[in-house]
Amino acid sequence: MRSAFGFFAVFSLIVAGLLLLVRLFAPSALQAEGDQARLVYLLLFLVLIGGGTFSASKAQMAVALRQALIWIALFMAVIVAYSFRQDFTIIGNRVRSEILPAAPIEIEQSSPRNSASTVAIRKSADGQFHADGRVGRAHVRFLVDTGASSIALTLNDAKRSGIEMDNLQFLIPVSTASGQTFGAHVVLDKVSIGSITLRNVDAIVLKQGLDTSLLGMSFLGRLQKMEASRNQLILKK
Repeated sequence: MRSAFGFFAVFSLIVAGLLLLVRLFAPSALQAEGDQARLVYLLLFLVLIGGGTFSASKAQMAVALRQALIWIALFMAVIVAYSFRQDFTIIGNRVRSEILPAAPIEIEQSSPRNSASTVAIRKSADGQFHADGRVGRAHVRFLVDTGASSIALTLNDAKRSGIEMDNLQFLIPVSTASGQTFGAHVVLDKVSIGSITLRNVDAIVLKQGLDTSLLGMSFLGRLQKMEASRNQLILKK
């Protein structure tokens, strides 16, 4: 009887401490309607289960108490992780942007009530802004170039994007770093950089002289905002 009473006393102190920690470090975790009631039901369930467990010897009680502490610690970790999930997402995005600077990081994602989408791109080691995007369903790594009047695709990226190469007419003269070449005008059904997606985007496919596809003003000029800082480029639709 004393063992059971001792358990309930210890367990009550643990529960009180747990609730205090939740209130201090994760006050928003229990603000939703019904969250506090569900927590009380869960704790009562643990008490009932634990009460039967601790009706045995002191040795068994010590083992069960240790297991209870482990479960409570895990429960607390889940509560804290859920409460700070947005902070963890920001940290994860920052780490990813350092490792993969061309990967667009979503700052704001469109929703039924808000059509705005904002992404950030970190400056690469070569001092340029590279952006991983999609043309249709094909992955394309772009070099952001505000001096280019339109998106410019390499032959390889154009093929992977599903453009019918046999129908292209390379009649547009284009000057590149490698010299003079010719390009063919196309209209891309869909171009995406992170959560930003534009449709019916003018582009040009270059016959030669281009190593990396360019993200030009036919895409950038249709955005609500384009802001470059020392190490970051912000794009907003």
